Amino acid sequence: RLVRRSALQVVWLEGSLAPPSPRRARRLAVQHIAGTLTVRRVLDWTDGGPLARSADRVRRLLTDGAAVLGADDRALYLGLVMGDDRDQPPTMVQDFRRSGLGHLNAVSGQNVFFMLSVCLPLLRRCRAVLRWSLTLALLAWFAALTRFEPSVLRATMMAALAATAFWLGRSVSALRVLALSVAVLVLLDPFLVHSAAFWLSVSATGGMVLLA
Repeated sequence: RLVRRSALQVVWLEGSLAPPSPRRARRLAVQHIAGTLTVRRVLDWTDGGPLARSADRVRRLLTDGAAVLGADDRALYLGLVMGDDRDQPPTMVQDFRRSGLGHLNAVSGQNVFFMLSVCLPLLRRCRAVLRWSLTLALLAWFAALTRFEPSVLRATMMAALAATAFWLGRSVSALRVLALSVAVLVLLDPFLVHSAAFWLSVSATGGMVLLA
């Protein structure tokens, strides 16, 4: 019953709580996990707030639309579009890693760019304040859609800061936007410093900015 639930749904459970074992406590703590729950019954669930419902609706739409593809192609498509690589077979994962293309299954700046590009004709028709507000709302929605992956947090925060600078009529370098994004995200969630995905996303972006 839990497998069919999505990450943004609220579920009522009956079970017993316990602290994690000392061996796993530190590793779990950096994932915001403070204990373990032995589930006896799944009582009920709700779809959560408007943000959760809209994000889950689009995820279901993309998943259902990919049903016509073969199992491997469907898993690859969902990984490329929204970072959902749960159903990718181990051989596919290894092939991507050996070819140096494993990052394509991590949703980040490219996907944020595609999303904003699709919405750009609508955004251009809005006044400056409304355009800025809608841009931030779209970024928050996309982060929810992709389950707040560290690379997505980095990309959406950079896009939000860049949009804010544009709205204020200020010129700001990409390197400064990256540095501000890292500072804000680490202040909001200090445990990001333990995330390898966050390290890789920030390092790759910093490398592109400096080399460009």
